[in-house]
Amino acid sequence: MAKNIKWIQVDADTQVSIAIANPKTGATNPNLSGLVEKFDWGSYHYGSCDDGVTIDNSNFIYEISDGEYIADIVGKINEYVDAWKVHAYDYEKDLRKVQLGTYSDSVYASASGYKYDAATAFIDNGTANAGLTTEAFYRGCTVSTLANKIKTNHEAYITNDAKISGLRGMLIDRIDGINAGLDTSTVAKALESYAGIHTEEKVGTRPSGIGTGTEDINAGFYNPAGLSQRFDATM
Repeated sequence: MAKNIKWIQVDADTQVSIAIANPKTGATNPNLSGLVEKFDWGSYHYGSCDDGVTIDNSNFIYEISDGEYIADIVGKINEYVDAWKVHAYDYEKDLRKVQLGTYSDSVYASASGYKYDAATAFIDNGTANAGLTTEAFYRGCTVSTLANKIKTNHEAYITNDAKISGLRGMLIDRIDGINAGLDTSTVAKALESYAGIHTEEKVGTRPSGIGTGTEDINAGFYNPAGLSQRFDATM
């Protein structure tokens, strides 16, 4: 048998809680028989120890019930859920700067839609408006070259913009569904659910070494930190 406990770390030498006195020899987990740590949340670490261990509440070590343990596991999961929802948009902004930043001046300036319409009209029927002919003249290229460049860049922007939005949206949908999939019937099941939100999946492959060898590209199934890896895997 084992006890469910939570604790604040202790001084490695004195075994006094760091909540009582600043550690002089470094903070560590208490020296308890059979201690197994599962996760930490705030100042507290959670896990179990042998059933025969005497728990010292005065040293910020507490035995907790199954219900209390499960509630704190869910609390820790929800902390990730809340953070990942925010971080997903932060990672999206960073990815947009990298992937879409070079298009900003030439494609999505104020006249971008107008220029795209003019370019596709020229490609379709050979009729160039004053904007295309003027820009081509000052750029030193043909109207055909300019029109095709505008069309290519504009459509690449649209595709990459949609890809980034779709990948971020997929992750947000997954994160929103985390709580519905939690199993809180027992401590063991709740811990499995906690471990499950940190799983990864294969999103693609990349060349490895010389020749035709490849290696997997993995990203968190829920964690949005892998957004750029997901995007790269679709290239």
